[in-house]
Amino acid sequence: MDDSELVAVTEAPPLRAAAIPRLRHSGADGHAINRPAGLKGRDFLGLKDFSSAELEYLLERAVEMKAGRDRERHLEGMGIGMLFTVPSTRTRISFQSAARQLGAQAECYAPQDLQLSNSETLVDTAEVMSRFLDAIVVRTYDMNAYGKGHASLCTMAEHSAVPVINALDDKEHPCQVMADVLTLRERFGASYKQRKVVFTWAYATRQKSPGVTHSILTAASLLGLNLTVAFPPGFEPDEEYLAFSRDAAARSGAHIDFCHDLDAACMGADAIYAKSWKSLASTTDGDRQLRERARDGWCVSQRHFNLANPGAVFMDCMPLIRGDEATAEVVDGPQSIRYDQAENRLHAQKAILASLLAD
Repeated sequence: MDDSELVAVTEAPPLRAAAIPRLRHSGADGHAINRPAGLKGRDFLGLKDFSSAELEYLLERAVEMKAGRDRERHLEGMGIGMLFTVPSTRTRISFQSAARQLGAQAECYAPQDLQLSNSETLVDTAEVMSRFLDAIVVRTYDMNAYGKGHASLCTMAEHSAVPVINALDDKEHPCQVMADVLTLRERFGASYKQRKVVFTWAYATRQKSPGVTHSILTAASLLGLNLTVAFPPGFEPDEEYLAFSRDAAARSGAHIDFCHDLDAACMGADAIYAKSWKSLASTTDGDRQLRERARDGWCVSQRHFNLANPGAVFMDCMPLIRGDEATAEVVDGPQSIRYDQAENRLHAQKAILASLLAD
């Protein structure tokens, strides 16, 4: 079965909490943090579905878990199913490790392992999986059919009796960006929201999802970050996420800029985050031509860090190819915190799983 067959027949909106009363949650040492009610049982399809208070709580809970102040096995005896139609290293392993550390068992399935390979529908698959499991984690996209991966997740969420978590589709990568924000917070401390983060398009030989782009725009606008998004003409983000970020930034005080000049964007930067994504307005061939034309000017190098603030850090969610997204000097240099980002996938996802599945 081709992965492109994982297409939703109907796009259903994810459930949203109607109100956010606040509760108290304590870590293992009694450290109290504010917990918004209404998280348990929610889907985690995209960050637009959550308030700034809910995202702040998830970050704080991840900090508690990483620090060892919350070592409880919140998901003891639970089962988590992971349906991945595309390859994964960090997302798959971090979710499996997070589940195990919380007391749950996570199993990963490819479409060819299931009756999806014999044309069973997503509706039937979600209905049945949710009878056996406590949560479903899904990673699916088709770079030749933008939006269909996200629609597939929405269909599964509509027909699942348990939370569905987005492990990357063609529109969003919310778990990755929660780890990214956690990494910025621990690197820069209380001032992290004021630090200038440059999120830049970078060359890659293959088409990649704009999921991280859209999710970081969403998170920055909700949390009040200082974000500059740099990209060559033709690689504009989806207007759906641009419009949301404009509205949310007006409420949060976030500072969000867009730039077509990487050198100009990197002036005074505190973090430079390289990420490739496909051109949403182009065909596959048109996207390839745009990427090749932009290649030489959109590889992060030491020159860009010479323009940045002293102590600026390099970020990349990986996988990456040295010499494409960034030079080896930058990728492997002392300013690179890409492995911290990768590790924080574990802690961010533990917080997400515990908050959605446990009391």
